[in-house]
Amino acid sequence: EAAKKAKEEACASATESTPVVEEALRFYAPSGDEARLTALLERGIVNVMATDEDDKMAIDLAKRGSYNYETKEWVESEGHKACVALMEEAMNKACEEACASATESTPAVEEALRFYA
Repeated sequence: EAAKKAKEEACASATESTPVVEEALRFYAPSGDEARLTALLERGIVNVMATDEDDKMAIDLAKRGSYNYETKEWVESEGHKACVALMEEAMNKACEEACASATESTPAVEEALRFYA
């Protein structure tokens, strides 16, 4: 609980995307926490294309759902579906902004190409 509170405080005071903010994004999306994910995305500071050590983005984790240790299965809830929709919207916006301002190929533009393909 203390770690969760520290993460929330770090996100609340952040003015740009940081590893802690990106970790929070990858935590809120697959946990189905639509309210916290929405609040984080609305701030407009998080890199929605950020990946974890396994090259997974928050949207990938949200699509997978949460692991149920009792049944030993991945479970998708309505919260997960809502988080996937929020992430898709944020990713579309990020791709459009990156492409609109680009004058040459950049990692963001290349990610947009992969996203739209």
